[in-house]
Amino acid sequence: MINEFKHLLCEEMKKNILYIVMASVFLMLAILCQDAIAQDFASRVKSDRQIACGVYHPYHHGDLADTPAPKGYKPFYISHFGRHGSRYHTTVRYFAAALEALEKADSADALTTKGRHLLEDMTIVNAVHQGMEGELSPLGGREHQAIARRMYQRFTPVFSSKERNEVRCASSTVNRCIVSMANFSQSLASCSPELDFQFFTGDKYYAYIANKGPLHKEVSNYASHFTDSLRRSICTFDKLLASVFVSKEAADTLVKNPIDFVRSVYMAGSICPDLNYMEIFPIENPSGRHIDLFEYLDDEELLPQIQANSSWMYCHYGNSAECGEKIVLNACKLLSIILEEASAAVEKGSMRAADLRFGHDTGILPLLGLIGVEGMTERRPSDKSWEFWTTYDRIPMATNLQMIFYRNKKDEVLVKMLYNEQEVTIPALVPASGPYYEWNELYRYLNQKSLINNQL
Repeated sequence: MINEFKHLLCEEMKKNILYIVMASVFLMLAILCQDAIAQDFASRVKSDRQIACGVYHPYHHGDLADTPAPKGYKPFYISHFGRHGSRYHTTVRYFAAALEALEKADSADALTTKGRHLLEDMTIVNAVHQGMEGELSPLGGREHQAIARRMYQRFTPVFSSKERNEVRCASSTVNRCIVSMANFSQSLASCSPELDFQFFTGDKYYAYIANKGPLHKEVSNYASHFTDSLRRSICTFDKLLASVFVSKEAADTLVKNPIDFVRSVYMAGSICPDLNYMEIFPIENPSGRHIDLFEYLDDEELLPQIQANSSWMYCHYGNSAECGEKIVLNACKLLSIILEEASAAVEKGSMRAADLRFGHDTGILPLLGLIGVEGMTERRPSDKSWEFWTTYDRIPMATNLQMIFYRNKKDEVLVKMLYNEQEVTIPALVPASGPYYEWNELYRYLNQKSLINNQL
């Protein structure tokens, strides 16, 4: 009996040891995978440094291939929400920390040759922003023109029907959104001159398109404190300061806050790809010389800047573990209006071909989180968000969400969704076929989402 007990005890200990070993292996694999993901992002930034522009990166779209609709279905209506296109920075205050220190150092003859070049480039970027803060750049206009042309080319039946020729356009009151709307609609009109456009803007539209609800300030304060702490812990500046100031003593004397200084250079550099140098720099930069402020930051100093900015955006407007539950509430009104207008457009006799809306990242990110499109569903902690969620991938300039409605002769309606012009699905909802959802089922799902605000 005793021997049998010893045998059982021994076998149980073996099992426990095996469980411990297996758990340790899985933990090590998870850590290695996490490190690999982080390394992958670092490698991406190293191979293409413009990825570090993040939320300021010019528009780039996904795969434009279309899964064929089920037999007999043709597109007849589009519901669209687009962020404004590439723009100038919203404030020159982003440049102040670096410019002030560099100008003082220049007066004190405390800049290296590289430091003088940095001052020259920062001065040009600052000058070209004067009187243009927050405005759409020429590139931003072209982005929306191109999206409109592709929309027409992919879904021509929507815009060539004699029964449906109305296109309703609504915009935030902010100029860059209005001008984005103008570029988009002008391009679409050139493809189909028979379309009848209606344009709307005002405080009523800003209220749901910009989506800054009652909890916005609370979330904003949290995100700012979180990111400030993160930036202090991961961002470095020693190499930049050593390269632009003649001595450490000069840098210590002239730079009030090194973290702010390096961030200022980064912010100026992040907006440069949005600005076409030959179009808008002729007076400030008569040589037309390409300006790339990222060249002053090495990889170890550039990478933490985009990591901090990506984490701020995810925490503030994404579906994060800390703030996602609150921030998606801001999109409830927008989603309810999208559903209301789509329901009217689906009705027989409607003349509506498309509803086009033009807003900000503050509108589309909460909307994507509320809907729960793939890649935007799981709520995770904001620290190290760049391992699974980056602003370059999720929210470049002109980010857009399109709902394409299809109908057959039986009046059955299917809908597919495009995120940056690429087909996406909703993991919580089973499609009828491929990326196509049965409209009544999709409506019930989305309508329930739009009512969350009333249930809390």
